[in-house]
Formats: sequence, structure tokens, C-alpha cells
Amino acid sequence: MHLMNSERKGIWLDKDYYPDCQESEYTYFDERRGQYPYVLAELCCRKKYPAKIVKAKIDIFADVRFWLYLNGAFVGTGPVCAGGDYGNTRPMPVQYYNTYEIDVDSTDLDLYVMVQKNVIVQCDMSKGRPGLVLQATLTFEDGTNETVTADSSWQGRINRQRYAQNGTDYTRENDPWRPVQIVDNVWNLKPAPIPNLVEETIRPGDFAPITVQPGQIQEILYDFDRIYSCYHSLQIRCAGPYEIEIHDYEKDEQKSQLTETIAGDGDASFRGLQLRSVGTVQLKIRNLSDKELVLEDYALLFQHYPVVGDGDFRCSDEALNRIYEMGKWALRICRQTIELDSPKHQENLGCTGDYYIASLMNYFADGDTALTRLDLVRTADYLKMSHGYMFHTTYSMIWIRMLWDYYQFTADERIFAEAQDGLTALLERFVGYTDERGIVTNPDSYMFLDWLEVDGLSLHHPPAALGQAALNAFYYGGLQTAGQIFMVLGDRQWAERCAARADRLKQAFNECFYDTGRGLYCDGLNEPNEPKGGWLPANVGKRYFSWHTNTLAVLFDLASEGQQRPIMERILNDMSLINPQPYFMHFVLDAIWKTGLFEKYGMAQIRRWQEMTAFPKGLQEGWYDISGYGFDYSHVWGGTPTYQLPARISGLEMIEPGFRKIRLNPRLYGLQYADIRIPTPFGAIKLSLKEGVPAQIDVPEGIQLVS
Repeated sequence: MHLMNSERKGIWLDKDYYPDCQESEYTYFDERRGQYPYVLAELCCRKKYPAKIVKAKIDIFADVRFWLYLNGAFVGTGPVCAGGDYGNTRPMPVQYYNTYEIDVDSTDLDLYVMVQKNVIVQCDMSKGRPGLVLQATLTFEDGTNETVTADSSWQGRINRQRYAQNGTDYTRENDPWRPVQIVDNVWNLKPAPIPNLVEETIRPGDFAPITVQPGQIQEILYDFDRIYSCYHSLQIRCAGPYEIEIHDYEKDEQKSQLTETIAGDGDASFRGLQLRSVGTVQLKIRNLSDKELVLEDYALLFQHYPVVGDGDFRCSDEALNRIYEMGKWALRICRQTIELDSPKHQENLGCTGDYYIASLMNYFADGDTALTRLDLVRTADYLKMSHGYMFHTTYSMIWIRMLWDYYQFTADERIFAEAQDGLTALLERFVGYTDERGIVTNPDSYMFLDWLEVDGLSLHHPPAALGQAALNAFYYGGLQTAGQIFMVLGDRQWAERCAARADRLKQAFNECFYDTGRGLYCDGLNEPNEPKGGWLPANVGKRYFSWHTNTLAVLFDLASEGQQRPIMERILNDMSLINPQPYFMHFVLDAIWKTGLFEKYGMAQIRRWQEMTAFPKGLQEGWYDISGYGFDYSHVWGGTPTYQLPARISGLEMIEPGFRKIRLNPRLYGLQYADIRIPTPFGAIKLSLKEGVPAQIDVPEGIQLVS
């Protein structure tokens, strides 16, 4: 029986002994969140066999979260995030289980699983029914096999020592072990189509065991070379009581947070349960005993998606190399079981603008596309469930572009059929946003545009006067791309529908937003609107002009071909216009490339990132902060140079999807040299460029290079 079969039962704590532990909130935004007590359950199974076990294949899922150990050794944590959106209060239709294959050399089988019942961060998801589903296939040295499942033979209890996600007290007494109960499988389980996360142990470079004398308090500062997505870990040796506080922060000490509190009375091995984004750690150790306390080990357990790492970029400008590497590292720490916007925020799959840029970076930096594919499928599932609604309206259109670009880099056209229901639901929802002119005038919001404030108005959720034209431009781009997708699917009716809507929108866009006097597009009309739920404020009477709207008009061909280059020249030389933070600069750089202006403006714009490399540990969220927000330094959305540098200098053009036929037009743009590796399904494309010397290009067999 396969684990995903609904007949495979689960187990949970006995409801007669633990009547208050049988339900969970669905999501971070569930109104019941905070009403359920924090519970970390322990579930275990111990067996002894006459023959030696040599391998174990373990399929495992738990609601909400699990930590799996085999014979005392940590195996992994999960499950893979089910997906969802900001503000979503409903469970997702599909849940994913992990599979671990482990070498064993023992006659003993000790399966131990900690299960967190509560939703803690935004990417935690639940079906409202805590439980564990597990199947282990054991292989013995004689070649025979046996299957072990989570069944009534298991024992369970609440771990009272881990009384909160960030609170541990080893002096508390745990509950006795009790038989578990069998629970129905309410989950729609599918195997995770991505590899398991990997974990690396990162110690401070100058770490050595530290002794704290009886009755003393010692504070220790560990400054790491980079920001890590990690869990805290430490080993304590002491014959008496003590208290430990762990504080951490990314860059700014004033933002230090009390992350963990640990109380103990004796030796302890501690592993944190909350993923953190850490650049610096402050430990405060109080030795309350009359014996020495020794901090024998302290480390960050660095967790991330496994990296193939087949892409690279190096050039003669060290500033550009630092910019490239800064984005590549942000990509590393943000790729978890979803593409996080940052490990500090841990938002669910609603930040598609972030993930779109990250996916492009990844095509050139790593080449493993499985996570991007799963992000696209989970978003499609959500769009189908939500009837086309996404919290960020512009991001929903960017999802369509992300879908098409994934196809271009992989030739995996099966993704379109899997996404089709979500795509049509999204497009139909936007019909309800449009007026008789064909432009969007009645959306749920005009967000997200950028982390900017203009006249006290936020471009996170701008009024129509600041965000309407940009959303319409994204919508037009989405219709164009959707039409291409439907042609691949062979659905001519939907392709023609998209084309008709796009034609009508293009005409209305130019009639409504183009200012002939300025030779630019304005950001929106000044028509009054009814505010919606705080995310769509009342409109204002002022007319605005920005890089944002005009960039998108050029990028998506809303502006005529003859207008495009002059518009880009005009905005790039006018800093009095509303100009972008690093996130939106991705689209600006794409438009610069599209209009043939990269030689003149592209590298200079990328060098603006140089000021961000002054803090070498991570990628800060923007050029400057906005009031009341507070930067993080682990945000992948600002990393577009990691995509732009190898893409533009190589001049890669995809003629047929999946690298089956490509064109390369390499140019140095003023550099003395550049070496580039581009990962492909056929192996790496390698370019070695030197000023005044013909380019050396190595293209793997299976790729047709055309001139």
C-alpha cells in the first residue's frame, strides 16, 4: 500500500488523555490561531530484529511539522510546504510527504518523531487534524524486506520540556509514554517532487569550548561570515542548574531578538525548532550551580535546498563579482521547500514577484528547476481553489510569466496542463476587474508595485492614481503570455479570447494613460473609487509619472516600437520621476535590454548595487528603508544582477525551449574579461571572453547553436 493512499491511517495522541490536542488551526491567518495551546508531541516505535538492518526507506508526513530521528540520529524535518497565499485561511488541497533513504547497520529499529501541532509561521499549513503518517521499508542483510507503519503499537506523549517553540526547560518532567490512537487520513498525500533539504553545521570561526564559573554570568558574541537560514544548536555540560538565552540578528544589533530560552539542571544537547535568519548571535549563560558549566559546542544548523551549483560568473570588475555573489547567496538561503521571499519573513507562496526573479537567477546560478515547478503547481492549485484570487494582484500576472519562462528553460509543456484550471480562473477573475473600456478599474487592490512611499502613499498598496496603469500593464503582459500558453495547449478558443482582451486593453491603455504633452504614461486615472479593506485606498486627485509604468509599457509593447527607446532614455535620465527600489529594477533592466540600451545604461544601473555590498553578509531589501517597515538583509527579490550579468553578457537567446536551439551573442560591455557557466539539461555552456580576442564558447552536445 502506498503512503498516499487514503486508506493508510495515521496516528496521534490518545484523545481520552489529551482531549484538548485533537485540533489545529488551518493557517497562520486562521482566526483560531493562538486559541490552541502549544504542543510538541513525541511518537516512537522500538523494535529488535534477529537479522541486521542495512537500509531503511522512510515515507513520512505529519501535520503540522515533524522532526524525524532513526536510532538516535537526526534524519530530517518536514513536511514540504503545501503552499498558499498571504491572508489565506483555508487548507490547501494537496499535502506532500517526504522520503528518506538511510543506511543502517543495526538489529535495532528506533523510530522517534517530534510533531509540532501548531501553525507558527506563514508557511506552516494544516488540515486541522494533527497526526503522523509513516511507512518504513526495511532491508536486511540477507536481502529480505519488512514494512513498518505508524500504527497502534507506537507510543506517544507531549514533550513538556519543549513548552514553546522558543522555550525549553529540561527541569520539567515529561508525560509518561502511552499508546497512541489511530486517526483517519484526512490528507491528500502526494510524494514531494523535490529533494529533501540539506543541513550543514556552521560554527563560529574562532569557536572554542567556554567555561562559566559557579554563580557567574557570561555573555558571548558570535559574528558569522554570512547570514544563514538556520536552527540554533548547542551542547552543555554541567552538574547543576543554569539558564541560557540566545539572541540573534541579521545586521542591526538594535533588532536583536530573544530567540531561545533554555533552562536546565545537568548535561543537555539542544536543537532549536524555529528557522532563523542569522548573522550574529549573542549568548547569555547564567551558571546557577556550584560546579563549572562548559559550553562544549555551539553551531548554526544551516538548512537549505540542495544546490547543484553548475552556474557561475566571474569578470574583471570585482565590484560586479561581489554583486553577483551577494544575489547567489540570497538565493541559497531563500530556497527551502518553497522559494521564500526571505528566511526572516517565511511568507507562503503569495510573493510571486520575488519567486519569479529568484527562478531566473536560479536558471543561471544552479539549474535545478524542480522547486520552481512545484511553486508553479502549488500556485495553480491555490488559484483554482480561490477562484483566481491572489492577495497581490500584480503578482498573479507575474505568475503567468514565470510559468512561460519555466517552459522556455525546461521544455516541460506538461506544466501547462497542470496549471490550466488555475490560469483560466485567474483570467476570468480579471474580467470582473475591468470596465466597459477594457481597463482594470475595480480590482481587489493595485498591489504590489514597490517598497516606496510617494506623498505619504505606499506603493505596496497604492491608490489608483499610483498603481492603476502598472496593474493594467501587467495584465496586458499576462494576456499576451497566456495566449502563447494556450497555443501550446492547442486551445485556440482561449488563445483568441486572450488576444481579443489584449487588443482592447492596449487601445484603452494608450487612450487613458498616455500623456502626449509629457511623452510618457501616467500612473493612473484620478477617478474616485470605493476603498476596499485597507489594501485599496481612496483615490487621489494628483497625476503621477514613474519609471514603473513607463518601463512596463515598453517591456510589454503597450508603447509603439518607435516610442520605446525614447521613453526609456527619458526616464533613465530623469530622477525626478518616481524611480524604483531594487525589486522593480529587474523590469527596468529587462526593458533596457529589450530596447538595445544595455551598452549605454545596463552596467551602470547594475553597479548601483555596489552600495549594498558594503554589508557583505547578505542582500539588503532596498536602496533605502521606508518609514515603519525595517529592512531585512536576506531578501532574494533584489538579486536580479545574478541573472542579468550572465544572461546579458552571454547574450543567450532561447530559440527552442529547453536549450534545444539557442543563440549566443556575447559582449563585454566595457569589461576586460568575463567567464560564464550556464547550466542546462545537457551540461554547462561555457563562455570565456577577453577584450580584443574572439570568444571561446563550449556548447554541450544536444544543444544546437545558431548564428
